[in-house]
Amino acid sequence: MRAVIVLAMALALTPVIPCAQSKDTRLADWDKKLQELRREHKLPGLAAAVVIDHKPTWSKGYGFADADAEVAVTPDTPFWIASVTKTFLGLLFLQLDAAGEISLDDRIADVPDWTDFCAWFSTSGIVFGNDMRCDAPITIRNILNHTSNGEPGTRFLYNPIMYSRLSRYTEFKYGGSVDDVEGRQNKMAQLVQTHILTPAGMTRTMSSQWQREKALVYFDMASGFGVDEEGEIIKRPRPERELAGGAGIVSTVDDLVKYDIALDTHVLGSPALMTKLITPARAKDGKTLPYAFGWYVQEYRGERLVWHAGWDEEAGYSALYLKLPDRGLTMILLANGEGLWWANPLDAAAVERSPFAAAFMETFVFGLESGR
Repeated sequence: MRAVIVLAMALALTPVIPCAQSKDTRLADWDKKLQELRREHKLPGLAAAVVIDHKPTWSKGYGFADADAEVAVTPDTPFWIASVTKTFLGLLFLQLDAAGEISLDDRIADVPDWTDFCAWFSTSGIVFGNDMRCDAPITIRNILNHTSNGEPGTRFLYNPIMYSRLSRYTEFKYGGSVDDVEGRQNKMAQLVQTHILTPAGMTRTMSSQWQREKALVYFDMASGFGVDEEGEIIKRPRPERELAGGAGIVSTVDDLVKYDIALDTHVLGSPALMTKLITPARAKDGKTLPYAFGWYVQEYRGERLVWHAGWDEEAGYSALYLKLPDRGLTMILLANGEGLWWANPLDAAAVERSPFAAAFMETFVFGLESGR
């Protein structure tokens, strides 16, 4: 009950920890809108950042990371980023393919436990397993592009469970037992740490919660919260510790700003690789699909939008990472509640339906064009 009372006070009073405050009126307007949206969507804590022209322009924390301890959110507060993890995996696999260590045309069926897994998955009744053809030539590229269901490469269906099979594949390629869970997750964590986190200078990011050298990140992580049937805010259990591919990374908005800048300034790959990273996949019939390598890609009102969301109902976290690359503009939001999620369709990209994304674009793009 004490946690509920403290969280209610946090939502009402909205304590804010500023970082790199800007005098730009757009940022002041954005700050005000975020406070309103946070209260409306019952987010106990929220961390936000804006990047303009590849520079860390603005970041703030709102509310509490832990209501029991009354710990305020700052831009340095770690959050479980859920499916925003996929952006790291898309990049990692392009890097490994470019280095000749793997091939995106490798087939997931070559992993020893595929037959048993697919037999279960395709008959489990889980929506992501619908029309999963176990004897089909599903490639790593299909998994990364979410084109695994049905005839591989013909249509887009968001499939986080198939993304999680990527850890099995990396263990198969780099050696070790696919049944050794801790070893498997450590291998994926090592690859992410070596190829992405270290070059980008991300010191407050865990590539998996097994990273003992990042123990402080784990202990500083914001607690996740949900809303029960009576509308009360309740604390959720900590998420599982492994990194499988679909989720598993813990990070801060300040560290994700470093990641964003490293992406755009080619620290993490050549210009050609970065272009490939956010180029939408094409179906076999030539149709452009709404997903590239770990990123949704769409057009809205003449703007190219590159984004990913995260939502973990059981753990009580959500996230939204939106880039407008043609404008050099990025928004990053991390929350310890579910309110950033807006139920994006499984077969489409519709970030404009997010109240947070819509408010951001109205503030920084469309409002300016209309003279507001």
